Amino acid sequence: MADFSYIESERLYMRPFKDGDAEAMLEYHSNPEICRYIPWNVRNLEEVAKSISENKSAHFLNVEGDYLTLALCRKSDDQLIGQMNAMYRSTEHKKAEFGYVINPKFGGQGFASEAASALISALFSSELFHRVIANIDVRNTPSWKLVERIGMRREAHYIQDYWFKGEWTDSYIYATLKEEWQSSR
Repeated sequence: MADFSYIESERLYMRPFKDGDAEAMLEYHSNPEICRYIPWNVRNLEEVAKSISENKSAHFLNVEGDYLTLALCRKSDDQLIGQMNAMYRSTEHKKAEFGYVINPKFGGQGFASEAASALISALFSSELFHRVIANIDVRNTPSWKLVERIGMRREAHYIQDYWFKGEWTDSYIYATLKEEWQSSR
């Protein structure tokens, strides 16, 4: 059983969500520009609280299909600034996928890059995974620039491969292998 209930980096830590996180989570879950590229629509406080309730225990990856939803917090003040997500995509191929959502008011400080790097390192340290991928909407330029910045390789550009929020969208697939990741650190 791989428990990811606490992951830390120099300035940040990730932990399971708790009920008291609803107001901070609402700041970015209610932002239409943020929700444009993520698999939920703009949420109100009640919907955010429901999401927290449903995902409080989502910090284990044991079998294909399991997922993580972790609160991303600053160490300096315990402020929730976003969330990190991962899914166990394939047991046979030892593959995980990760994603992230950062409150824009905390953008431009390197938090997303730092957190993504820490999460990928934790996924590989679990010994469950050989490969970690990110599937990103091509229009989400800051997101694909982030994964490039941390050293992931663009492997594919799929054209209109995903019906998302009423339109066909293109996807970039980024990946890194365990040995590549570890040798670059």
